[in-house]
Amino acid sequence: MEPLASLTALSDLRMSVYSNGDATLTLQLSELRALSNLQVLHLTKQHAYFPEQRRMAESSIAVPLSADVAAGLAAGCRKLSALRLCLGGSDVTAEGLAGLSQFGSLRSLSVNAEPFRSPPQPVALNLLHLPKGLTELDLRNIDITTPPAALLAAAAAAPGRRADAGSIIVTDSGCAAAEQQPSGLAFAADAGSCSAAVEDVHADQTMQQPAVGTLPLPRAQDEAAAVLGQLACLKLESCRLRSRQLEALTMALPRLQQLKLCHVSGLCDEGVVALSRLTGLVELSVVAPHNKALTQRSLAALAPLRGLRYLTWQTDDLTALGPVVASYQHFTSLRLLKLSCTPAALQHACGAKGKEGFRQLMPYCNLNLTC
Repeated sequence: MEPLASLTALSDLRMSVYSNGDATLTLQLSELRALSNLQVLHLTKQHAYFPEQRRMAESSIAVPLSADVAAGLAAGCRKLSALRLCLGGSDVTAEGLAGLSQFGSLRSLSVNAEPFRSPPQPVALNLLHLPKGLTELDLRNIDITTPPAALLAAAAAAPGRRADAGSIIVTDSGCAAAEQQPSGLAFAADAGSCSAAVEDVHADQTMQQPAVGTLPLPRAQDEAAAVLGQLACLKLESCRLRSRQLEALTMALPRLQQLKLCHVSGLCDEGVVALSRLTGLVELSVVAPHNKALTQRSLAALAPLRGLRYLTWQTDDLTALGPVVASYQHFTSLRLLKLSCTPAALQHACGAKGKEGFRQLMPYCNLNLTC
């Protein structure tokens, strides 16, 4: 990294690194702190081919992202607005991800903790520990541990929160009551205390939560809203997100326009129904193969998404039986629809005309089939 650090006028740095040597090399990202003009940093750790073992595997190179590394990079690269890190799961630590909050100018963040080794161990991340003011967030192989109560607190203080997203009342003691919550997500405030029923889909994962659902103080609520309130694009792939977290998260994203949920563990029909609050969505992608808890039935509840123009949907019932056309017809602004089914499955669901019959029912929408 030292030669690159001498290029002090550099504003855009994108690189891929790999090594198939016997000894492990270590790259220190903090050595780039001399690049005070850097605005874009993309770093990808690639697979490497090991001829003696005749296989592709994790490169024998380490790019540790620790709290100290994040702090050093943030202190030097104050103009950084876009950061993309595709590293190994062993390189990324929860403390390092939390340290990214020190970047004051960051607007686009992408983190992939690639699980080169088996079994995969996703890195834990509290979304409220991310940098303030982000507009784009792309996470892969991350275990999201943000308590639903904290997400509701962020929603209560979020500027521009839509009135139809449910009513949240924040008391002087820092507690909140939420009304009009789907699937029974409700918080009650009583005499300066609040309680929450939090369902953890993964029993082996314990989320760090305040005592008995207590929400942050108003100042902390404002800071939490500053993290999520500006997000316009959110992409989650191979992440862990509990159903109750998703329900609360939809209330903290008033400006979201693009959402991608791909191979997300914890998705179910009841949780996806909460997406109906995101009435500003223009693009939605849900890819959930081998997930029996998610079906096309949840699409019926997403009718409020009147501005949706691009929809990608992949579930097992769609692949096996074809589309339930009535589930898609209420998306009147839809212009591109990608479905995970074969022409034969489409014909089975829509009759002999198949794709042509589907187009007659939705004449302004282009249909793409992905198998």
